[in-house]
Amino acid sequence: MASQTVLRYSASDPRPLRSFLHPGRMVANLWNHRHLIRQLAYRDIVGRYRAARLGLLWSVLTPLFMLAIYTFVFSVVFQARWGDAPSEGHGQFALYLFCGMLVFQLFGEAATRAPTLVTSNPNYVTKVVFPLEVLPVAAVLTALFSLLVGFGVWMIFWFFVRWAPPVPTALYLPLVLLPLCLATVGVGWLLAALGVFIRDVGPVVTLVVQALFFTTPVFYSVDRVPAAFQVVMRLNPLTHALEDARRVMIAGQPPVWAWWAASLAFSIAIALLGYAFFMKSKRAFADVL
Repeated sequence: MASQTVLRYSASDPRPLRSFLHPGRMVANLWNHRHLIRQLAYRDIVGRYRAARLGLLWSVLTPLFMLAIYTFVFSVVFQARWGDAPSEGHGQFALYLFCGMLVFQLFGEAATRAPTLVTSNPNYVTKVVFPLEVLPVAAVLTALFSLLVGFGVWMIFWFFVRWAPPVPTALYLPLVLLPLCLATVGVGWLLAALGVFIRDVGPVVTLVVQALFFTTPVFYSVDRVPAAFQVVMRLNPLTHALEDARRVMIAGQPPVWAWWAASLAFSIAIALLGYAFFMKSKRAFADVL
């Protein structure tokens, strides 16, 4: 079986991997297929709720339900607190918790779906003219839609907790999410390609995402982690995305630009490598499927 996989992979694109590591060509290719990406994302969003009686309302009810459950468990049952202020209530904790959950969900949803994006659409593989590389991008756009709806709910919740409009630094949120989106697309390309050749990738990714959910500061502040573990935790790019999101949405502060620039450079590299690996492997998909 392993030898068959090697033979099939040898049928991949004969061009060297470095030929796909051109950011301009990658952007131009995706831009040329922007209408298709938008159509796929729209179809995915509508298809999720088409058969449900409440339709798109579920995109609002789901984050509200999760917010209520996690706030009750961590703030009421475990008496968890975000800061040291004695006046901090359950609502303040919920703002921090919900903000982190929404940002992590963007990565978690897209990464979990990625290994089956190609294998679940074999009819696309047989169509030579279909650009399979748009599938992970459309998946990230779908996750972005869920995030935007969730932050809309978060804004309403903010008003009832603070009785004040959102802080002006909330306008930085798209910049904060940019590195995360680029890295997520890159990881999506890598996992989508690997998922064709190794079907165990899907369950492994699910386990890894679940582990990251608890080892990324979603339910707690990094400052509450022992110093020896903080160094390791800060190597996780998701940590900086969550911290900057809370900084601009709650604390009224701009992102830490040095870390943001480093995350952006790292995310661009991830996106290029993921794209190159996907494009290099794409010609072999039909042989495997």
